[in-house]
Amino acid sequence: MRIIFVGNLDETLGFKLAGIETIPVKNKQEFTEIMELLFNQKDVGIIVIADRFFEIFSEKFSSKIKKKAIPSIVFVPSIDGIHLKRSLREYIANVLGIRL
Repeated sequence: MRIIFVGNLDETLGFKLAGIETIPVKNKQEFTEIMELLFNQKDVGIIVIADRFFEIFSEKFSSKIKKKAIPSIVFVPSIDGIHLKRSLREYIANVLGIRL
C-alpha cells in the first residue's frame, strides 16, 4: 500500500524528504482531479492532505470515504497555519456517521 501526501509545493518538500510520495497541487480544481484519480487506484492505502483543502474535500468526497475504509484520509496542518474549521470530534462523527 502506498502513502501519498497532497498539498502545495512548499508543503510537499518535507514529506518528500521523509520518503513519502507527494503530489503538489496548485488550486482546488487540480486538487479535485487528483483526488478522483487517487480514489480509483487500488494500491493507495493512506492519503495525507494539507488541511487547506478540507472544505473542498468535505463537499466533494465525504460520501466516498463513508463507503470505503481504504484509502484512509489524514489531514495535517498547512504550512501557513491551520485551516480546518471543524473540530476533530465533528470530523470523526461525520465520517463514521455517529455522534460522539
